[in-house]
Amino acid sequence: MKKVAIIGSSVSDSASPDWHNQKLLNRFVRYVKIQKQESLKEKELVLVMKDLLAANITSPFKSVAYGAAEMLTSEAVRCRSVNLLYWKKNILIGDNTDTLGFFNELQNKSIPRNKTWLVLGSGGASRACSDALKNHGSKPIIVSRDKKKNTASRFKIISYEEVKDYSSIVYGIVNATPEELPYDNFSVLKNCVCAWDLNYKKRSDFLIKAEKSGLLTFDGWGMFVSQARHAYFRWGI
Repeated sequence: MKKVAIIGSSVSDSASPDWHNQKLLNRFVRYVKIQKQESLKEKELVLVMKDLLAANITSPFKSVAYGAAEMLTSEAVRCRSVNLLYWKKNILIGDNTDTLGFFNELQNKSIPRNKTWLVLGSGGASRACSDALKNHGSKPIIVSRDKKKNTASRFKIISYEEVKDYSSIVYGIVNATPEELPYDNFSVLKNCVCAWDLNYKKRSDFLIKAEKSGLLTFDGWGMFVSQARHAYFRWGI
């Protein structure tokens, strides 16, 4: 039986297998979990891919997948991150469906354009959300704990200490980190309307505190489903 996988360092509670295996019924393809040590290298990832049709890539291997791919889609290049690897004519393609998934959610929820957003985190998920916001016509600002390490980004980057300097212009804030509560000083964001957390396994402290501050809140389930659909149609099954 052919296999598709999710590859990460902690995938035991991932929703991907259940969601995809429902779609793969009667297709003689099985979606499985592959957990690897954080020391996984590009060559090792390529060897894993030899036994798979495709794989969704999760933390902390999105940069590893970016380097392992033989060809990159325009979405992957813009985000400098790969969350999907698949074979096409024996060439390993690196793609990013996170940006497509988040973009779809911005449209589905009728989020207004030309607004300023804070995106917490400086990893692949943060860059994908920022790319989606930019394509949506908004103005993303990445908030990083290590601003100096991200000087090559195509997006504006500020530190957490600098958030107060943008407090009056921020419309929305996105938690693109795996942390439960990376930021909680919502009272500083005087004109902020909504808070988004990409985590979907449970309602996070981030969203609970945001809601108590009067913000409209969204979790990451819709983005997960949307990006999963984009991934499914790229597998060539």
